[in-house]
Amino acid sequence: MAENIDNLVPEQLRLIREDLGGLKADLADARSGIADVRSDLLGQQTMLFGLATVIGQIDKRVGHLEQKIGA
Repeated sequence: MAENIDNLVPEQLRLIREDLGGLKADLADARSGIADVRSDLLGQQTMLFGLATVIGQIDKRVGHLEQKIGA
């Protein structure tokens, strides 16, 4: 019986280590996913900034044309 108890503790520790290994892998996957989301967000912010710049330029051109035609 004492032999079973002696084997039980290392077995439980092994199972805990396996669970921790799985959690570490899941955490690494989550971090990778977050990095992908951050990258996508940065790309969208850059695109929005570019679009805002183009819209500003179009607005200036329209204003200039309005001045020329006297509107």
